[in-house]
Amino acid sequence: MDLFPAKTQFLTGENVDLILETAKEQWEQAEVSVFRLNDLVLRQSRRPEGGRALLRLGSFDSPFAGYGVSVRLTGGGRTAVLETAFDVTDRPKRSLRYGFVSDFTPEDADNGAMDWLRKCHINMVQFYDWSYRHDSLVSDSENYRDMMGKAISRSTVLGKVRRAKELGMHPIAYGAVYAASREFFEQHQDWAFYNSAQQPFVFIDVFYIMNIQAGSPWRDHIIGEYRKALEKMGFSGIHMDTYGFPKTAFSHRKERPEWVRLDWELPTLIEETREKLSRGGADPYLIFNNVGNWPTYSTAAAPQDAVYIEVWEPYDRYCHIARLIDDAKAAGGGKQVILAAYLTPFRTEERHRAMNAARLLTAAIVSQGATHLLLGENRAVLTQGYYSDYTRLEEEEAGLLRRYYDFLVRYLELFYDDGLQTVSMTHTGWDNYEYRCLNVPASAWGEAGKLWMIARERKERKLLSFVNLCGCDDDHWDRGKPEPKVQQGVRVKVQVDFPVKGIYTASPDGPSLAAQEVPYSVENSEKGCFVEFELSGVELWRIVWIEMKGGNEIEK
Repeated sequence: MDLFPAKTQFLTGENVDLILETAKEQWEQAEVSVFRLNDLVLRQSRRPEGGRALLRLGSFDSPFAGYGVSVRLTGGGRTAVLETAFDVTDRPKRSLRYGFVSDFTPEDADNGAMDWLRKCHINMVQFYDWSYRHDSLVSDSENYRDMMGKAISRSTVLGKVRRAKELGMHPIAYGAVYAASREFFEQHQDWAFYNSAQQPFVFIDVFYIMNIQAGSPWRDHIIGEYRKALEKMGFSGIHMDTYGFPKTAFSHRKERPEWVRLDWELPTLIEETREKLSRGGADPYLIFNNVGNWPTYSTAAAPQDAVYIEVWEPYDRYCHIARLIDDAKAAGGGKQVILAAYLTPFRTEERHRAMNAARLLTAAIVSQGATHLLLGENRAVLTQGYYSDYTRLEEEEAGLLRRYYDFLVRYLELFYDDGLQTVSMTHTGWDNYEYRCLNVPASAWGEAGKLWMIARERKERKLLSFVNLCGCDDDHWDRGKPEPKVQQGVRVKVQVDFPVKGIYTASPDGPSLAAQEVPYSVENSEKGCFVEFELSGVELWRIVWIEMKGGNEIEK
């Protein structure tokens, strides 16, 4: 049995369809319930047709919201419950959930990758190493090999691009900003970058680094290649990759060498790419890779659709994840933040430890209001920077991570509420009394052996995310983790400025993703009004949100 949306994302006012798969003539009734946060917004009953059935829910007029769906099946004295989620938005670029595909042989034409990504609500897909050459992206041949020797079928790439669009995804073409083959370099040596020893920069002895300065012939060339990818292959945008180096370089050695700072040039490259690819009313997606968080300070504000950071050492602790996201949000002026944080434990450690690391890292990133590039192909996860060497998940593992993505979409408007400010480091600890965990060791920055309590707030809402690191002996996000020790009877005290309308909690770790109301008590003191409540248990990830009446309502 299975339940999932027909598309990865729906536009405001668009009809929402779900797909229900059941055994034929097994169930007599299906009761469909749709929730927005803690509110029931739709309920309908029908007789299941068996096999693959379409559940039509109608349209939703919210400009930005996530919805949870529960289908209760009954028949023959048996009951089963299936859950999924969907989101509705009037601006698709506001909520980008990034995945990848990298297999493009004729045998991969229908390998289930797009259907798997649809079930995980991935709405933007990077087509990794799909091209003929990094300096000549589109091949005229049906079958070819890329610069790493990988076999590719042009028809398979085109078919996957079409399928992605059918399912509501935005197919994005990988295209490094400055990589060229040896043959291209030898024909255009004056287009390249050189180091301080006046030798060309070469990455893994394959990719020659070209000069991306404004006015350089290479810049015109690569933007032209991007245009071909959009026009000839049908891609919806470009993933502008970098390798993290060089950060400074020199122009051609036969001329008077000019010293170049790439952090000055890359923002203008993004601007020029946006301007030239947007001619004629086009609105392509642009994602630029800030490798190791460089140079986010100069590129984040450029006209791209997200702040994308590939996370490497020394950003190896959970606290670094929080810092990267906060800094990127500030630099990007509210853009979506996407972290590509690859999990090597799937290659080097026992799978249950790797899965715990994946769940913890996903919880940490989403709780901070960002998204994670991790999932791709058919039930695969990324473990390193070369995406074609992914790790395949077992069916149970894939189902568990899929449930986490159902959870983040269901509570989308909490996690990605632009009005929420992260206050974990300033409103907890020492003599800060605004948020306190009363009986369980808690941390504001992801310490091992403690509950990580992430606090975000605005006037009428407070959001607490608890990521359970109890039982962990280190705080490195890229190391396998034991099963967290469940924390029971967690008592929390929160200062509030306005009367509370309700307190609610939800978790992806229990039998249901549905929100539950939390009983609370109110205490008035010389420091203001406080609410105190108890959580029956925190397994790995649990959220709590407090809804309050705003100032205007108080005046009335």
